[in-house]
Amino acid sequence: MALQTARPRQGFFGIPTHGSLLLLLLSLGWVLASTAQAADTGLGVMTPWLQRTSQDLSWQRPELTVILPRARRDTEKKACPPGRKAQVVDENLVFYEEWELEACVDGALLAAQMDRVNLVPFTYQQLNIFKRKLDKFYPQGYPESLIQRLRYFFLWVTPEDIHKWNVTSLETVKSLLKVSKGNRMDAQVTALIARYVGGGGQLDKATLDALASFHPTYLCFLSPEQLGSVQLSVVWATRPQDLDACSLQQMTVLYPKARTAFQNVSGSEYFTRIKPYLGGAPTEDLRALSRQNINMDVATFKKLRTEAVLPLTIAEVQKLLGTNLMGLKAEEANSPLREWISRQSQEDLDSLGLGLHGGTPNGYLVLDFSVREASSGGPLLLRLGPGPVLTVILSLLLALILN
Repeated sequence: MALQTARPRQGFFGIPTHGSLLLLLLSLGWVLASTAQAADTGLGVMTPWLQRTSQDLSWQRPELTVILPRARRDTEKKACPPGRKAQVVDENLVFYEEWELEACVDGALLAAQMDRVNLVPFTYQQLNIFKRKLDKFYPQGYPESLIQRLRYFFLWVTPEDIHKWNVTSLETVKSLLKVSKGNRMDAQVTALIARYVGGGGQLDKATLDALASFHPTYLCFLSPEQLGSVQLSVVWATRPQDLDACSLQQMTVLYPKARTAFQNVSGSEYFTRIKPYLGGAPTEDLRALSRQNINMDVATFKKLRTEAVLPLTIAEVQKLLGTNLMGLKAEEANSPLREWISRQSQEDLDSLGLGLHGGTPNGYLVLDFSVREASSGGPLLLRLGPGPVLTVILSLLLALILN
């Protein structure tokens, strides 16, 4: 049980009787602020009043504005008064001055009695002091035994704090999501999901449904299997930047969801909605878009799957990018454009007037080992220059053997 300290008798307006006398003397200019500060040996009730009134009384005693800050600095690093060292977290701590909490409460006590911290109506300032003490006590991050008991104290935790944690319990994740709901904790929730999933944790459907109430900055931390259970409302709420860290495999799962979510949207609005998800689009959908005069920007083209771009003809790519076609020149050495160029006739590429290089020279035969390509993850092209027919036949036989 925390040690109780006797509180002074109260005078008018709830001010201790000795405090009333000090206020009167100060108002009359009969005592300096530094003297009044030193005489305030109760619970510190004089200090706030002095702060508020020092400027009002400066016309009487100009030295007040100089003496008072010095007096405040002298009290900032006080030692814990005798008998005030906290042995338990209870309502008595609410009446402690902030400097007393700094001096009389330690991080070990807060960690051991976190359940009590959540039961007492501490002020924001007091909870911030507790947070600093816990951070100092656990500089490498909170242990999971404490994380499991944080409850509403989680609202004072930052994403940087969470990235130090090791979270393995799904029940802990669920309890913290419940606390976070409606409290603008999107960044903290994303960090929590990243730590849990990054450690091998699996989210069930109930947790994924709970996540739908937060902004989907967490999407790229979910596995393709988990993304398959994401609600369509999450797709509507997703911003382009929320998908920047997603892999092609993740985009392959998200794209069909987006197409379903936006199926009743038409025209330019549809393209605006679906564009962030096009990294998972198949070839047939890209061909359909090429017929809609959408003028795809090069940045979006760069995010398309290589295997979806390779079958496109020069005319289809030209229609797909429209007025943005000129931007391809700067990307000719990068995927997927590099692989696509290698499959085109150099003569046809020259017809675009972009100065693209790397196509198949005239008179060369290109063999596409599509089966080998699927297994190796990239195109495998065999270029044969003009020569005897026997050379071509032998090459075809070699291709059949490799497949």
